[in-house]
Amino acid sequence: MRRKTLTLGVLLLLAAFFVLQQGAQVLAPVADIAGLSTHYAQERVVVPPTLYSVPALNFTFASEYLTGGVQFVGSVNVAEGRQVGFYVMDEGNFSLWRADRPASLVLAEPLAISYNFTISPAVSGMYYFVFENEDTTPHVVIFSLSSIQNVVLLNPLVDYAGFELLLLGLLFCFFGLRGRKGKKDAKSKPGSAWKCRFCGARNTTGDRTFCAKCGRAQN
Repeated sequence: MRRKTLTLGVLLLLAAFFVLQQGAQVLAPVADIAGLSTHYAQERVVVPPTLYSVPALNFTFASEYLTGGVQFVGSVNVAEGRQVGFYVMDEGNFSLWRADRPASLVLAEPLAISYNFTISPAVSGMYYFVFENEDTTPHVVIFSLSSIQNVVLLNPLVDYAGFELLLLGLLFCFFGLRGRKGKKDAKSKPGSAWKCRFCGARNTTGDRTFCAKCGRAQN
């Protein structure tokens, strides 16, 4: 039993070191199953509402580094109810588009007036948000962009699991080692031996009926 206690303590210590090194987020799947986590969407502003002047029969653009796999939401609003062409593309395709060559677009809205959009880039990199004006008068565009990330809030019981496992591991190891020591001491304790009342020989056997040296009965 004591050996099992010690083994369990060592396993708990190993688990504690792993959790402390990797962070409590490594336990998020377990926390989800146990109902000990909360998920919520966190919005971070990338581009606050910003005015862009788009020349007549021309275009302007904004560029931002976007992380692949992250969801981004934004809006394009053209002043005075006018309209612009709104396009999103990566750096390579932006170069092709400017050269009037075929390009692959992440998003295309040829007639944007008050337009909300959502994109999730496949890969990280620089992305270009293009506003194209085909009218003979300049237009003013208000553009904004934010990232939406899923945040997992762990229950304190899980958040401090590394320290809890460490404490439990130390306790189990302490009791396991203490039990082994006590058992060892009990075997070697001098009080377990007895002396023959005839010859004075010291006997270490548990049987107190006969002396191991002289063979005389002790009763």
